[in-house]
Amino acid sequence: MSITKSLKISSKIEHRDPLIQDIVRARKSQRFTQSQLAEMSGVSRRTIVLIEAGGDCTLSTLQRVTAALGLRLTAQVKHIPTLDDVTRENDALFASARSSQLN
Repeated sequence: MSITKSLKISSKIEHRDPLIQDIVRARKSQRFTQSQLAEMSGVSRRTIVLIEAGGDCTLSTLQRVTAALGLRLTAQVKHIPTLDDVTRENDALFASARSSQLN
């Protein structure tokens, strides 16, 4: 495989959703083909191809694929800043900027 082709493949993986990257890396590190993963998951090879390409699938399909790879699918609550959080942060930034201008 040429360096150029290798870089193209690598950059394709890096631009995917982190979850998809984890699935592809786990499959490849365990040396499973897409067909083998499909059989282990109880889905079609086409479904695996679509998932790895960033296509949509059901949650139950995603759970079956990740379970077959020994991965755990979890959800995390992302902290969404409140208006008070943003106001405090802005006040601190403005105070810092003012003090640096005075010095």
